Amino acid sequence: MTHWRKRLVDLAGVTAITVIVWLWASGQTLQRRIIALDVAIESGEPARTVVAAPDSVHVAIEISGSRQAVIRASESLSGRTVQILTGAGGVPAEVGEHDIFMKDALEVSPAFTSFGVEVTTVTPPVVRVSVRPMREPS
Repeated sequence: MTHWRKRLVDLAGVTAITVIVWLWASGQTLQRRIIALDVAIESGEPARTVVAAPDSVHVAIEISGSRQAVIRASESLSGRTVQILTGAGGVPAEVGEHDIFMKDALEVSPAFTSFGVEVTTVTPPVVRVSVRPMREPS
C-alpha cells in the first residue's frame, strides 16, 4: 500500500512542476502588439532652442518581447504621450530642419527600454521638425 502512495505522490509532484514550468514559459513567449500613443518632441536645451513641430504626433507602434513585458508596456503606454528630447536618442539638437526616424528615437527612449520591449515598427516612420534658437527677450 505504501508503494502505491509513493508513486501517487511522485506523480502529483511531477505534475505540479510541469504546470509551473508551463505557466512560466507561457509568460515568456515572444509576442507582438500594436499600440497607439502620442509623441511630443521637445527641446533638450529649452534655454537655448525651441522645437517647432506639432504639439504631439500620433503614432502606431509595433512592439515585441515577452508576453508579460508587452502586456505591461501596452497597458502603461497606450493612449499616453511619450516625450522625446532633442540631443538624445538620435534626435538632433542643432538648429535647422531635421527628419526624425521615429523607430530609432523611440527604441532608446526610457519609456520603452524600462519595459524590456523592442520597437519593431512605427507609423509614421519619419517626422520632420524644426529646431530654432530661443528668442532673446526684448
